[in-house]
Amino acid sequence: MIKIAIAALTLLAALPACAQTHPPQTAVAPPEPEPRAQALPYSPAIVSGDTIYLAGHLGFLPGTRNYPEGGIGPQTTQVLENIGATLETVEATHADIVRCQVFLADITDFAAMNAAYRAFFPETPPARTTVGVAGLAANALIEIECTAVRGHGGQ
Repeated sequence: MIKIAIAALTLLAALPACAQTHPPQTAVAPPEPEPRAQALPYSPAIVSGDTIYLAGHLGFLPGTRNYPEGGIGPQTTQVLENIGATLETVEATHADIVRCQVFLADITDFAAMNAAYRAFFPETPPARTTVGVAGLAANALIEIECTAVRGHGGQ
């Protein structure tokens, strides 16, 4: 019984130290701010220590609410360029991405999406999940969210 009480006290004493090890979180502003009327209640990314959690990005052309013409390939490229612009604001690159979740409005676009995606990750692509969904915001064909670790790409 005494050993259990000592272990419990040791654990309780360690809790404040554990709580202090979590770095503060910082919200990242969009590289191209959305017009006020269209601003949505989310952060494009949250930085916690060296980890960057990127919200789902769409393939809008910079400064517009328009997609590039040509379907899934150009939209995939634009999404990944938009992700790159967000990463740049926190001194990170595509090479720092460790995980992606890809959402496709039409799963039959899988091969064409992969062709465009591969250009951004030619050697060691991040871990990835790809799913087909019933629909995406703003009639997008693709949405990608990622997790990155600053400095990971330099290893």
